[in-house]
Amino acid sequence: MRRSAIVAVLTASALAAGCDQLGLGPHEAVSAPEQAVQPPPDVRPGVGQTYADFVSHPEFERYSLHALGAGAAAQARFAHAMAARPEVGLLAEGGGAQALVFSGCAPSGCLEGLSVVAIDTQTGEVFAGVSDLNGQEKLVANDRLEALLRLTSPSQSWDDPVRPAPG
Repeated sequence: MRRSAIVAVLTASALAAGCDQLGLGPHEAVSAPEQAVQPPPDVRPGVGQTYADFVSHPEFERYSLHALGAGAAAQARFAHAMAARPEVGLLAEGGGAQALVFSGCAPSGCLEGLSVVAIDTQTGEVFAGVSDLNGQEKLVANDRLEALLRLTSPSQSWDDPVRPAPG
C-alpha cells in the first residue's frame, strides 16, 4: 500500500510538472503590441480655406463627411446647404476649447439651408450639422464642440455659427 501511494504521488508530481510543457496549465497573458497614438494633424492651416478646399488635402480627408461616416443622403443634404456661399474657415475660441469652423449656405440663402463643421484643434474631434427646411440634424454629434458653437454664435445656436467679418 505504501509503495502504491509513493507511486501515485510521484506520478502526480510528474504530471503536474509536465503540464507547462503540454500546455495544460494557465498561460501567461500576451499583451497586444502598443500602437503609437498619432496626434491629430494641425488643422489651423485651414483658416481662410473653404471646407471643400480643406478636405481636398490628403492629410485632412479624414474630416470629409464620407470619412466621418455620414450616409449619401446626409452628404447630399449637407452639400446643398453649403453650396452657394461657403465661408472660409476661422478659429472659434471659448470655454477652454478652440475649433476650426466652416459654414455655408444653400443657393437661396441660409434660411433654406446651412451647414457647419467644427474641428477641435487639440483633439481632432468633429461636430457636423445641417439645418434646413427639413429641420436641424447633427450629422456628427459632439457636445463639447456644440457648446463652443453656441457660445460663439450671435444667437447662441449651433446653426448660426460665427462667421468671418466682412472685409
